[in-house]
Amino acid sequence: MGKRDRARAEMTERILAAARAEIVQVGGVGLSMRAVAREVGMVSSAVYRYFPTREDLLTALILESYGGLAAVLRAALKDGVEGAAPHVVSVAAPSDARRWARLADALREWALDNPHEFQLIYGTPIPGYVAPPETIPAAGAVAAPFFDCLGSRWVSGFEEFHGENGLGMGLREVAHGAGITPSAAAAVVAAISELVGFVSHELAGHFVGMVDPAGRLYRAVVRRQARDLGLLRVEGAD
Repeated sequence: MGKRDRARAEMTERILAAARAEIVQVGGVGLSMRAVAREVGMVSSAVYRYFPTREDLLTALILESYGGLAAVLRAALKDGVEGAAPHVVSVAAPSDARRWARLADALREWALDNPHEFQLIYGTPIPGYVAPPETIPAAGAVAAPFFDCLGSRWVSGFEEFHGENGLGMGLREVAHGAGITPSAAAAVVAAISELVGFVSHELAGHFVGMVDPAGRLYRAVVRRQARDLGLLRVEGAD
C-alpha cells in the first residue's frame, strides 16, 4: 500500500470512528456529516470525498457492526465450546445444543457491551435509509454460525418452507452455502429474531421490575429454542 493509500485508509478510519461516536450521542437518525467533519478537523465537503452520501457512511458503519458481531460469534465457538453454556442441561446434551447456547450468549453479551451498534443494525429503521444489497451477506455472516448448528435437520413446524417457498433469495443462498434444509433456514431466522427481540427489550429496560436478572429468562428461552430446533434431547422425551 502506497503512502497516499495509507493516508486515505487512516482518514477513513478516523471518519468512521467519529461517526460511531456521534451515533452514541444522537443515534443513527441524528448522524450529521457536518458534525463528523468537525470532529476529524475537516470541512464538511471534504468528508464527501470519502463517503459520497450520509447513506454511504451509514452503510459502512452497519457493515462494520455486522462484521464485529460475526467475528465475536466465530470466536465464541473457538473458545472452549464443549465446556460452555452450562445452562443447557440434558441427559445427553449434544454439542450442537452447546454451540447454539454459546452463540446466543455471545450475541447478547456483544449487544450489552455495544448497545449503539446493536441498535444500528437491529433497532428502529432510520427514516429515508434503505440498506443496499451488500448488507445482506454481512447479515448472513452473523446468521451462518447459527445455521451450522442445524446441519441437515428438518425442523418441525416449518414444513411449509420445505420447498423453499417463502424464502428470499438471500436466505436461499445462505441455506445452500451452509448445506442446511429450507425448514432449518427459516427456523433459524425465526429463532435469531426472537433473540434479537429479547435483547432489544432488555436494552430498553422492559424487564426491570419484571424479570431480574433478565439473563435467567434469556437462558430459558435459549434452552427452549434448542429443544424446538431438535438440538437438545430432554429427560423424559421420546
